[in-house]
Amino acid sequence: MVYRQIEKLQKMVNSLLGLCAEGKAEAALEDTDLFTQDIRYERLGVLVLKAQDGVLEDRYLKRMEKWLLCDEVAMQYYVDFQSLTAMLSNHFNPGRWLRNRVGEQYYATQ
Repeated sequence: MVYRQIEKLQKMVNSLLGLCAEGKAEAALEDTDLFTQDIRYERLGVLVLKAQDGVLEDRYLKRMEKWLLCDEVAMQYYVDFQSLTAMLSNHFNPGRWLRNRVGEQYYATQ
């Protein structure tokens, strides 16, 4: 009687261990996928920085546009990246946007 209970418990433990092993294997695959995605979006970040500096060639700009149109996550990354860049620029150069606006208004009245 006790032997059967122990055997039943052992089967349950084995099945749980099997589930844990499957979960670890799936988690390892997901980590690999996330790493691959990180590299892809790191490349997108480099393209965005080059575009901001004005040194991105037209063919790469067109590739980036196609990429953003086809990949919703890439588009969100792009928007977040641009927002962060704008906030950092405004933080470290707080009067820059105001100076540009005042200059535009001055030249518009001339």
